[in-house]
Amino acid sequence: MRRRAAAWSAVLVALAGCDPAAGPGDPAEGGSSLVVTRGVLEERLLLTGQLEADRSDELVAPRSEGWGVAIRWLAEDGALVRKGDKVVELDNTAVLETISDLELAVIQAGTDLESQRATSAVAVEDKRFEVETQRIALAKAKLDADVLPSLVSRREYQKFQLAVHTTTTALATAEDDLRAAQEGARLETEVKRIALLKARRKLESARDEVESLSLAAPRDGVVLVGMHPWEGRKLQVGDNVWPGLPVAKLPDLGSMVVEAVLSDVDDGRVRPGMAARCLVDAWPQRPLDAEVLTVSPVAREPEHQSTRRFFSVVLPLAGGDLDALRPGLSVKIDVLVARHEDELLVPRAALDTSTDPARAWISVSRAVDVELGPCDAHHCVVLAGLSEGDALVAAPGEGAAG
Repeated sequence: MRRRAAAWSAVLVALAGCDPAAGPGDPAEGGSSLVVTRGVLEERLLLTGQLEADRSDELVAPRSEGWGVAIRWLAEDGALVRKGDKVVELDNTAVLETISDLELAVIQAGTDLESQRATSAVAVEDKRFEVETQRIALAKAKLDADVLPSLVSRREYQKFQLAVHTTTTALATAEDDLRAAQEGARLETEVKRIALLKARRKLESARDEVESLSLAAPRDGVVLVGMHPWEGRKLQVGDNVWPGLPVAKLPDLGSMVVEAVLSDVDDGRVRPGMAARCLVDAWPQRPLDAEVLTVSPVAREPEHQSTRRFFSVVLPLAGGDLDALRPGLSVKIDVLVARHEDELLVPRAALDTSTDPARAWISVSRAVDVELGPCDAHHCVVLAGLSEGDALVAAPGEGAAG
């Protein structure tokens, strides 16, 4: 009881020493003051992003008979690989099933070609034999026609002359048939030969496709697994990919850039050429200088059917130790949007921005309307309502600018 009474006595003594008329932070009562000064205000915008390699060797899904091919095996994201190591293996089951059929098709096409050649050779030889037969008949007819008319009857002589004309016509017809048979044999053989070449090409294409479905590293490096274009995640075993989609890449770690996102509500605030300071989350004690290189002209959704829209901002790193940096590390980017020289600056702690116009507190019970310009984390440019050297107090209430 004595200890409790002593504690209450100390509290009463402390309260007795306080003046209820003196507000907190009142300069007249010795409180801390906030002063309007003239200086420089840097207007900055904070973005988030990640490190990416400026140059990369991409491993893309190859062209295949089917539109979608499933991933059967995939190297781990961030794995170190040597040149020639397998990085991605796509499902080749459907292609392997067709190879046996294509091999049979090649054998059949080759058999058809040989059969056509044999058939054509027999047909041509038959026509050639017919030509030789007609030539012999013509020679015989000419011998008979050379007999003197006085040695045979007139009827026999005319018969010999007619035989010469008939066999000459038959020889011409046989020669035409031979040429037609030779040309037909050539065309039929060419058709079968083309069919064989097509079957072979299909077989070779299928075998090449089987090899192309296994993607190997073109050089030594670090594997970065590609992103799923619709689901906003890394690709994984079982996902279907289509021709031209980057499944993985090997970044060039000697050329790093920062890829940041700019909300569409800040459209136009960031432009190429603006200076920035990048802070990699893994090494917060090593800030890196950068400069805005490009800002995408169109805002896009980060994932499928998202209601948000972002512009893509690329910032090459201007200097610093980049050896330990790796693609995918998260980065905070502080972009210098504008620099205002020789401006009147009011501490934000003294402002109440919940009203229109904003108010600056001169004392705990008095505030004046002010016109504000751009702000940073601690100060705002005051355009009207205050003068340099004015002393202010912290704004009371929840609407104060912090």
